[in-house]
Amino acid sequence: AAAVAAAVAAASAVVAAAAAAAAAVATTVSKLPNRAGIPLGRPMMLPTAYGAGGSPPAPRQHCYTCFKPRVACICDVVTVVDNHTGVTVLQHPRERFHPLGTVRIARLGLRRVRVVSCPPWEDCAAVGASLPAGSALLYPSARARDLAALPRGQHPRHLVAIDATWFLARKVYAAHPWLHTLPHVALAPAQPSRYRSLRREPRPHYLATLEALVDALRILEPGTVGFDGLLAAFDTMIDRQAAFVPG
Repeated sequence: AAAVAAAVAAASAVVAAAAAAAAAVATTVSKLPNRAGIPLGRPMMLPTAYGAGGSPPAPRQHCYTCFKPRVACICDVVTVVDNHTGVTVLQHPRERFHPLGTVRIARLGLRRVRVVSCPPWEDCAAVGASLPAGSALLYPSARARDLAALPRGQHPRHLVAIDATWFLARKVYAAHPWLHTLPHVALAPAQPSRYRSLRREPRPHYLATLEALVDALRILEPGTVGFDGLLAAFDTMIDRQAAFVPG
């Protein structure tokens, strides 16, 4: 019995020593800072933007007509233009929800416009087959003719435009051979784009899609009114966006 008691006492001493060693290690580790500079033994309090009330902020509301946040919605400033020349916009998917994309204004403001998704990785031949006779591609290729210099009898009856950054527009153009079969027309803008510093064009005479369409339609339809309103909506969109960009 005495031997058993001695063995139990020895085992208890070993357990106590192990517990003391573990406590010492824990104390040492708790004093080591982590990458955030907070001792590991202390609970980490993450910063929060919820404020004193502890409630998350309300989700930002969006307008699902112009696809802008409600605070920057432009639907109230877009006026409808009764254009006679039809327009088909071939839109790269990256442009659909771009905060500074201008096709949203064309879609809301032109009575005769169709916007179709046309990425370079998809077969969009059906779009080309659906274009009416007399269509022309508004694109500054080497063989494009100056639209303003064309005789009235050679004016296109339908415009096709690519909506993308210029880098991606070249990819869309290269990926769809049917675009190359269309007559090409181009513009000679007198002023640079209205984007200002928010979205720079690679060359001074490159315009936003809306600006190019307005300039082309003014040439084709000098008697149609309302194009100034579309450009005013563009200016308003840029002004409202600039209000949320840090200076």
